[in-house]
Amino acid sequence: MASDFRWRCVVLLLCTYMLRILATDSQIKAKKKKDIRDYNDADMARLLEQWEEDDDIEEGDLPEHKRSPPPIDFSKMDPSKPQELLKMSKKGKTLMVFATVSGEPTEKETEELTGLWQGSLFNANYDIQRYLLSDLLKHQVTLCRAAVL
Repeated sequence: MASDFRWRCVVLLLCTYMLRILATDSQIKAKKKKDIRDYNDADMARLLEQWEEDDDIEEGDLPEHKRSPPPIDFSKMDPSKPQELLKMSKKGKTLMVFATVSGEPTEKETEELTGLWQGSLFNANYDIQRYLLSDLLKHQVTLCRAAVL
């Protein structure tokens, strides 16, 4: 009689456990079927955390300030050429270049001329952004940022 009661208790516990597992699975499926328009801030935060979990960022995709600089081999450097050392130390980094347009061009002429420079440099695989700094020194000065290859 006592063993019969124990078997009933074990079966009851197993049934309860199975019902709990099935209820949890149905809740998970219900969450997966939720429409994106019904997401609230907590759902969006949870989704962002899931995306960032397996986010493997390669070295080349990191922002410039987080990338490790390329190694410089000083044994191949010629001390009489400081430009070569500067070139090696700036390799792969953003460089600022200032260009002054000679004469008295209007702002439109300066835009056209610097646009030609930008196009020519782009064709030479230098991706630059140009910013016009007018009224700086009575000349039109253009600031260009370019990544040194």
